[in-house]
This record gives sequence, C-alpha cells and structure tokens, in this order.
Amino acid sequence: MQKQHTLLLEDQRAGQQLQQLIRPSTPWQAQGITFEHCVVPALYLTGDSLDYCVLPDGRLFLYLADVSGHGTASALISMLVKNTVREFIFGAHAVHPDHSLTPATVLSYLNQRLLTYNADRHVTLICAMIDTKQNVLHWSVAGHLPSPVLYSAGRAEFLRGKGQPVGLFEHSTYSSEQMPLPAAFSLSLFSDGALELLPEKYLITKEAALPKLISAAQGQYAGIVERLGLANCSNMPDDIAMLVLSRNLA
Repeated sequence: MQKQHTLLLEDQRAGQQLQQLIRPSTPWQAQGITFEHCVVPALYLTGDSLDYCVLPDGRLFLYLADVSGHGTASALISMLVKNTVREFIFGAHAVHPDHSLTPATVLSYLNQRLLTYNADRHVTLICAMIDTKQNVLHWSVAGHLPSPVLYSAGRAEFLRGKGQPVGLFEHSTYSSEQMPLPAAFSLSLFSDGALELLPEKYLITKEAALPKLISAAQGQYAGIVERLGLANCSNMPDDIAMLVLSRNLA
C-alpha cells in the first residue's frame, strides 16, 4: 500500500510539472501589454487553465478556464481545452480579412468539441481578444464567476457578459462584448477559487469586495497577489487561477 501511495504521489507530481510546463511564460509582453499569471492547485493537478498568445492576424488572444470537479479528470480536460482552442485559433478559421474569429466563435467551437467526448465535465471560461491597432477589447463569458475586472483611473469595475458553460448544452450560444481600452488599464481574470481567499462570508459580498481589492492594489499584479495572499496559500478547497494584463500603469 505504501509503495502504491508513493507511486501515485510521484505520478501526480509529474502531472503537475507537465501542467506548469505547458502554461505560457509569465510575465510576458506583447504590443505594449504585460501578461502575468499564477495558478495554485488545490492538490497537485488542477482543472484551472489559462493561455495567451498573438493570433495570426496580429490580435492578442487570452482565456482563463475552470473545469468542473477536481483531480486528474478535470486536469486532463483543462489540457484538452488548451489543445482544442489552439487548434481552432491557428487553423483555417483564424485568417480572414473580416476578423470573423471572435471570442464567441471560439466558445461555440469548444462547446461542440467537448460535447463529442462525453467527458461528464463542463467548463466555464472568459475568452478575450485585443486589437491594439484599433485599441478595442472583445470578450465573451461562458458561465464564469467572477466576471473580469477592468481597472482604470483609480476605479475597478466588473465587465458585463453571460453565457452557459461549454460542454454542457448542445445549443448554447455565445455573444461577444466589446469596448475601447483606456490608455492605462489592467484587466484581471480569476477562477472562482480566488473568492475563497476573501474574508467576506457570502458569495455576493465576496464578489463585491473583489473590485475594491483591485482598486486598493491600483490594478497591479503584485499588489493583487499580496492582498489575496496567493504567494503563501496552500491546502485550499478549490484550485485558484489568476491572470492580469496591464498597460501603462504607474
């Protein structure tokens, strides 16, 4: 029994290392925007995942996803999500003069692909694209909590958006929101495990506290990490993922 337990732990640690290796580098900069992230598994493997890159048409792409459940099955689905999304955004759909590749089309494709696997897991996501030439943010939400938080000029506010999780319903539809980006801003994305770090008692009060925390940190990644205690948390009941992108913050 002890030998089997040791082998199982070694296998989990190897899986954890693999998950770390396939995540994008942090910090990472592109087109004047800095991307920084951290992922804290509840155990070794995590169902939370994130990715960001430059699309073939020059726009910036990013997502943060949270797979239902915990453990190995959720971790495998999170890796499948990344492969499926990359396959789509760098495939034939990615290069069109009318910019037909949108966050909503990515979510729709991912939803249909996950349903074919009958994996008994669904995924909540925030998916976004940034056109730095036009200075516009496009995003789409698939059942994800909390909503992304935009910080600018001393204020932090949730971005609107709603939609059903992917991998749950065949006829789910997704819509892309858009807005011009301020010259100086940060955009913070979290998995719902981050809410467990807030001292408030109820979910609604935890959510309300998040923009206040980001404002107190002046939208800075390091300040948010410090105020949430992410550098020192362990043995959490849920996986935690955070992605912050910023530009021209003092």
